[in-house]
Amino acid sequence: MKSFFDNQSLFVIVWKWKVHLIVVGAIAIIAAAVFSSPFFITPLYQSQARVYPANTSSYSEESESEQMLEVFNSTDIKRQVIDAFDLASRYDLEKDDPHFRTKILRKYNDRVMCKKTEYESIELKALDADPQVACNIVDSLVAYYNRKVLHLNQQKALEEAQSYLKDLTRKRTAIDNVTVQMEALRKEYGLLDYEIQTEQVTQGYMTALAEGATARAVNDIKQLMGNLEEKGGQFFLLQRELEALEVQRDTISRRYDKAIGRAERYETYSMVVEEPFPADKKAFPTRWLIVLVSLIAVEFLALITIFSLEGIKSSKS
Repeated sequence: MKSFFDNQSLFVIVWKWKVHLIVVGAIAIIAAAVFSSPFFITPLYQSQARVYPANTSSYSEESESEQMLEVFNSTDIKRQVIDAFDLASRYDLEKDDPHFRTKILRKYNDRVMCKKTEYESIELKALDADPQVACNIVDSLVAYYNRKVLHLNQQKALEEAQSYLKDLTRKRTAIDNVTVQMEALRKEYGLLDYEIQTEQVTQGYMTALAEGATARAVNDIKQLMGNLEEKGGQFFLLQRELEALEVQRDTISRRYDKAIGRAERYETYSMVVEEPFPADKKAFPTRWLIVLVSLIAVEFLALITIFSLEGIKSSKS
């Protein structure tokens, strides 16, 4: 074999078998062109879109784009797309197949792709034999994403609202209890406002003594002063407690209103920067690439066979 390669160049061998190589190449080109035609491989059309997250906030170390990608790749959205476009029929899968779910999800992942770009946008792609269906799938991904995030946010807001409502109910009950106690002190002891009454009663007592008021008036003032001395401290504490409870109630009420507002709000959570459209040219299969790869592979095998035959022939001679 060594003397064979020493005596003859590869070019001479190739030239000797040129007709055979040309025939084999022509057959390979024709065969590859035929078997890559729509009769054997269903052509697929691609639609794509690019979206950015909007009206969202990050709940973990993940970026908003990464969280958006998690939602797009969730099984819930995949199931909605599969059901909406009857992908089981489009992918020729039997629903009674015990491995149906695994197969259709694998097929879905091959045909529908969601990935994050270097610019923090999310790129959505869909392949289908019908270019309009591919476009509709991409559109539906965005719609289902908005619906999913809206549902999650509304659900969270409702949970917060329910929690605030419970707190609000407790504060209102506490306010009612304090108000009842204060009302009892008002009726029995004539207490209205501890600080103001203390100041006014003291001034009134001094004025009454200075101006020589009647004994009855002085006694009334003394009685009120006694009431303030006996129950004023308790009334003052209740008054301060009521003020604190009312501040807490108002704060909780505002938070409750905001939570209800979020729960009733309808908004989108994606900003589409590249709209999908029905493709006018197939994306798969790439026919020229199939033909080229087939030609190279066949010619390579043909050369290996020729060199082997020439080597055997040379060794025998």
